[in-house]
Amino acid sequence: MTDKAWKPKRVSGGPSDVSSREYLVEISVQSIECKGELEKILSAIDGMRIKVGKEAEVPALIILELAEKPEETLALIREMAKTAKGTEIFLTSSKLDSTILLEAMRAGTKEFLAQPIQQQEIEDAIVRFKERAAGVGQHRAEDRQKSGKILAFFGGKGGVGTTSIAVNLAAALKKLSATSTVVLVDVNQHGGDLPLYLDLQPKHSFRDIAADPSRLDLAFLTRVLVKAESGLPVLPSGYDDLSTGRLSPDCVETTLKLLQANFDYVVIDCGHVLDLTTKKALELATDIFVTSTLIVPVVHRTKRILELLRGSGFAPQKIRLIMNRYVSAEQDVLKETEEILKQKTYWTISNDYPSVSQAVNSGKPIIDVAPRSPVAKCFVDLAGTFEKTAVLSSGKGLLSGWLSPFKGRRTESASSRA
Repeated sequence: MTDKAWKPKRVSGGPSDVSSREYLVEISVQSIECKGELEKILSAIDGMRIKVGKEAEVPALIILELAEKPEETLALIREMAKTAKGTEIFLTSSKLDSTILLEAMRAGTKEFLAQPIQQQEIEDAIVRFKERAAGVGQHRAEDRQKSGKILAFFGGKGGVGTTSIAVNLAAALKKLSATSTVVLVDVNQHGGDLPLYLDLQPKHSFRDIAADPSRLDLAFLTRVLVKAESGLPVLPSGYDDLSTGRLSPDCVETTLKLLQANFDYVVIDCGHVLDLTTKKALELATDIFVTSTLIVPVVHRTKRILELLRGSGFAPQKIRLIMNRYVSAEQDVLKETEEILKQKTYWTISNDYPSVSQAVNSGKPIIDVAPRSPVAKCFVDLAGTFEKTAVLSSGKGLLSGWLSPFKGRRTESASSRA
């Protein structure tokens, strides 16, 4: 870790000007002939622009093709309707089934385009699309401009609980708010075992995206995400130390930007190896949470990590220290450690091995397995620092009874949130 020449880059990729009246269209169609016709017709319509390359901007319109198994496409439409709230969905198919068409409309489809494609039919559908877009106005534009927070968790050393913290914070964020959307991402290529913490056996992972990054669009990304039992979307790494191939920084950047444009919170498990791919994730992060414990070898390596991040130009308020497996009797040790690290502790996670072990072995978040445990309260309170509105408005349910007495687990010496 002597890469002192590396500097974090300021990333752009924001959405186009709301007042430009230009609508971005994503065509997710397998039929080459149909896709070609759609591109030709749409390109000639004023104000419509076809999405190409690695654009991370959320499209105003997505055109999907009905798969051989219609239920797969209908499930995809439902998922996209939940996350891409400022985006309309058109469906195209060579087969017209009234039952499927009705289900598609109920799922969120606005228009059906029969194949072979007819120019007049497309032009009429776009006229109606523009009328609806104008009616929704600023609200639709704000939905498409959504830029979520990227919360990156990096381990000061292996085995300090980075994956557990990422999983449980994501679960707590989802639990606290009925309106905020959360996605959990694993970019750890040296032991990506995040699915084990949620009892998942994913068929897809980051490897699918890395195999052909040019395929990445909102529809493809939605297909790759796997759902945990709680409904939390997860993007597994698909890599470990025995895997061949690696994620490229460009692939990670494009994927994270697209996720950020569609979710309020993107929680990332970055592992503990600071390679080029991890560095790219940290560059994109809104906040970097360095996880440590009060063990000498861990503190020693955490110190080196913090020095590297500071020397690489990250703003001090972007770097947050989380002390895991903490007990109140170690308060003096914590204070000495902060002086060694030259970093105040942002948050402490209680040492509760029985609850954590039970959660990991059952493949469920701690807030589900042991909701009244001290460590579960730590995660709910930490999530509450991001979801203030949700915490204050929560007036019922299992969490609300004990939420207030345990506010403020962030240490008094911690810096203020950005």
